[in-house]
Order: sequence, then C-alpha cells, then structure tokens
Amino acid sequence: MVRWATIVLSIIGVVIGVVAVTTGKRVIPDAPLARPASVNPFGRGVAALGIVEPAGRIIEVAAPDPGLVTEVFVNVGDIVTKGQPLMQLDTRGIDSQIIRAEGELKSRQAEIQRWHAIPRAEDIPPLEAAVQRAKATQVDAEDKLARSTDAVKSGAMSARDVASAQASVDIARAELASATAALAKLKAGGWKADLEVAQANLESTKAQVAALQILKERMTVRAPREGTVLRRDVEAGEYVQGPSMANTPLVLGDLTKLHVRAQVDEEDFALIGMDSKAVGRTRGASPQELQLQIVRIEPFARPKLNLSGANSERTDTRIIDVLMSIVGTDGTGGEFGIVPGQAVDVFFDATAKKPSAPGPEKR
Repeated sequence: MVRWATIVLSIIGVVIGVVAVTTGKRVIPDAPLARPASVNPFGRGVAALGIVEPAGRIIEVAAPDPGLVTEVFVNVGDIVTKGQPLMQLDTRGIDSQIIRAEGELKSRQAEIQRWHAIPRAEDIPPLEAAVQRAKATQVDAEDKLARSTDAVKSGAMSARDVASAQASVDIARAELASATAALAKLKAGGWKADLEVAQANLESTKAQVAALQILKERMTVRAPREGTVLRRDVEAGEYVQGPSMANTPLVLGDLTKLHVRAQVDEEDFALIGMDSKAVGRTRGASPQELQLQIVRIEPFARPKLNLSGANSERTDTRIIDVLMSIVGTDGTGGEFGIVPGQAVDVFFDATAKKPSAPGPEKR
C-alpha cells in the first residue's frame, strides 16, 4: 500500500511541475538596439578598423632633453607655423657655461693683444744697459788677461793666474752674448708660433661658445612644420623626461585635410586593390557614412596595435595599412564632426579585385 501511494504521489508531482513550467513561461520582449548595427554594405566585402588622422600624420612633439618647462607658448587649437616656438625649457645650466666660456674667450683675446704689444718700449733700456755692462765687463777681463800674460813673462805672476784671467774673459764674453741675444729677441717682437697657438686657442673657445649657444637654442622647442595644436599635456613648472617619455607634451596635426588609415588583416589583404571601393562609418549615436578613396597601400605588414574591442578580434595577427582620403568634402571632415584619432568602421568592396587562380608550380 505504501509503495502504491509513493508512486501516485510521484506522478502527481511530475504533473504539477509540467503544468507549472508550461503555464509560467514568460515571453521576453525584443529590446530595440540603441543604435543601428554597422553592417557591411557590400555583398562581398572586407571589414577593417580605421583611424582618422591628419594628412601629414600626427606629430608628437617632445623635449630634446629632460628639463624643467619654464613657459608654454601655445594652447589647444592654435595654428602654428614651421619654426614657431612651442615651449621653453630651463636654460640656466647652459647660461652658466656660456658665461664661463665667454670669460675664457676674453682671456684668449687678451693673449693675442699682448703678443702684438711686444716689445714694450720700457723693456728695451734695461736690456741695452745689460749689454753695455757686459761689454764693459768683457773689456775689463781682457785687460786683466793681457796684464797677467805680461806679468808671467817677467815672473811676477804664475800661469795659474793667467788661466783664471782667461776664464773671466770667457765668462764676460758669454754674458755679453746672452745680453745681446735677449735684446735682439725683444726687438724682434713675439714668436710667430706663439701667435699661432694663441689664435688656435681663441678659435677653440669661440667654437665652444657657439656650441653652447646651439644647445641653448635647442631648449626652445619649435614646430617642425605647420599645423594645429591638437593636445597640450604640459604646463610651466612641470618637468619633462625628454623623447623617451610615454605621453608627449604637445601633439600637432594638419587639419586642412584628414585621412583614414585602415588596418587590413593580412588574410584579407589579397581581396583589395587600388581600384577597390571603400566606405567608412563613424561610431556613436549618430553614425555618418564616409565615401573613401584609396590614396596608397603601404607595402609593409606590421603587428596590430589599434584594437576595436570586438570579442572575435584576433590580436596575434599582422595588418597592412591602407590610407584613404574623404571624397566629396573639403577633406577636413568638419561636416561629419570627425577628429583625428577617432575610430571608424571601414568596408572594402572585394569584388573589385578577385583573387587570381594559382599558377603552375615552378620547379
């Protein structure tokens, strides 16, 4: 009896469960999409991620060396010309070296002026007097030698006295020769080799000053070409790390014409060519369609850097850059509200270039 009661209760439970499931099923309404899906308009097409960029590429302007920024001359949106100052780095360290080098330069110039001032008029009389004194000493020594020689003949002096007198004569003659040479050297002026050395030192110091001036000028960061300031990420008083820093202080770009750079997967690259039609579609609440024309296909495959964020996107692939211009506008993209760095969906018509059949294998 208990067994049959258990079977009946189980059957009743199953029936109740089935009824509850079938009658309690709730229909989930289809929610409308927040914005239209980006659909490939071509029946046989290739999709790629595109990035809007200025016609001359984005220019990331960095400081040449690490240093303190003392002044920033431009703001976002300013139009700059080639060579226009953008920001100024601290030059006090270089200024101190210039002051030291300029002081050394004056010293080198004074050395050359001193060479040209030789001989000094007041230096000649003492040397002339020294020559006359040496002559008088020589005459006196020669007279003593003559008297000593006569005295030896008469036996009043010995041969040793004559030798001593001869030595005095030799010394007097040497002193006269030295004084005469010193006077002649002074009257001849400076030595030409000394002038050449002084002039070489002067030119070396001038070169050092010029080199420091170039380094000082380098501390003024200038625009490499005409363009518009797209981003300013630096203020006066901040310290920049130089070219190696991750975020560059200033970003420039020529907004007179915009391009779209598409990243075509290497597996789809064979399906497009220079004659392929292309369209772009902006993202967001109000997508705009762009008519694109291929400018060039860059013959270099590189790893994918810009990601679209799709779950199906492959990151371990290589892409080829296809550069395109916007057709039917002034090229600035102003009527579409697009700006450099913005991502757009790009679609190519793959029917314009059909893949060729493989030829016979060459052996």
